[in-house]
Amino acid sequence: MRLRPSILWRYLAGTFAKTSVATVGGVLAVVLVIDFADRAYSFKGEGWVWNVIRLYVNLAADFGYQVAPGALVLAAGITVSGLRVQGELTALRSLGERPSRMIATILTSCALVCTGIVLVNEWVVVSAARRAEEIKRNVFGRKPGDFRAYLEQQQWFRSGDRIYNLRESTDTGFADVSLYQLGRDFHLEQRIDAGAMDWDPEGKEWRLLDVTTSTFDHGLRVAADHQGEAILRLPESLDDLRIKTGKPRQMSLVQLYDQIRIRQRLGLADLEFKHELYNRLAYPFAAVPGSLIAIRLALRRNRSGHLAISMAEALGISLAMFTLWTVFRALGISGALPPGLAAVSPLLVLLAIGVATDAFQRLARRRPVPETIAA
Repeated sequence: MRLRPSILWRYLAGTFAKTSVATVGGVLAVVLVIDFADRAYSFKGEGWVWNVIRLYVNLAADFGYQVAPGALVLAAGITVSGLRVQGELTALRSLGERPSRMIATILTSCALVCTGIVLVNEWVVVSAARRAEEIKRNVFGRKPGDFRAYLEQQQWFRSGDRIYNLRESTDTGFADVSLYQLGRDFHLEQRIDAGAMDWDPEGKEWRLLDVTTSTFDHGLRVAADHQGEAILRLPESLDDLRIKTGKPRQMSLVQLYDQIRIRQRLGLADLEFKHELYNRLAYPFAAVPGSLIAIRLALRRNRSGHLAISMAEALGISLAMFTLWTVFRALGISGALPPGLAAVSPLLVLLAIGVATDAFQRLARRRPVPETIAA
């Protein structure tokens, strides 16, 4: 009895989904065990068991996002190899179903899963990654390396012809501040030093306390005036000068966009934030062209050891994916490539390889029509 296409393709999508859950869970378990073995020496102190549980619940979300694209490629290869080993692929062809429809079903399912990964990352992973970093840094005394630099409050900002040095943050503004105004030739024209700079949300202005205003002519001070209080209007509000701390990958898409806008206005480096913004949307979807490559390799003729070979091929594709992302990320945050181009380049490279592999497999399956021999 011929299966209806809707039932058949639901079966293929369900098989891929179950295999994806198994592969993501398996890869994630391996990564967590390796990480635990690497950090085990630092797990000590009162309540360390509960803190380890908290740490690895958050790390599971963070690592799960990172390994998901590679695990989906592995799942695609295993799914097709399983169908081939069990004879289901032969049955599909006997029903007149083309492999291209099976491939389209698996890739569509993969794309839907990737969309879910993007949403879960926004809702769960971003905050989980930050909590995990805080637990490692505060509870287990891990040296944070460059993470400390991400957590420090920014002190120097540039806005138009002004440079702000905000040394200490307070609830209503900043303390111990210096504001420099530069001329067209970059010579210092004015310097304002204040003991406090508080934001007035009603008047949309800054109130400076214990103010000293110095005027300069080609670098030489020509006048100085001291005031107990002064009102200053600047283009930035308190929220604009509150540069969010933390690594870019620990921020949501909305926060990334806001930080890029604020950093551009204040003359701060924003390449890493731009790359993360584009990469957040591109990275999960690398699984789609990667899966196309894995599927086409699994469908090639005269192939032996289907499952083992398919797993090895998928692991190789995953390694290539992570290598591409590492290389292009370095190019993007260094300024060698525009951040947007650097973020999508690995996806484009994988897509080109996938299309080429698909075209080659289609060409290889074509058989020449034998010539008719006249009697």
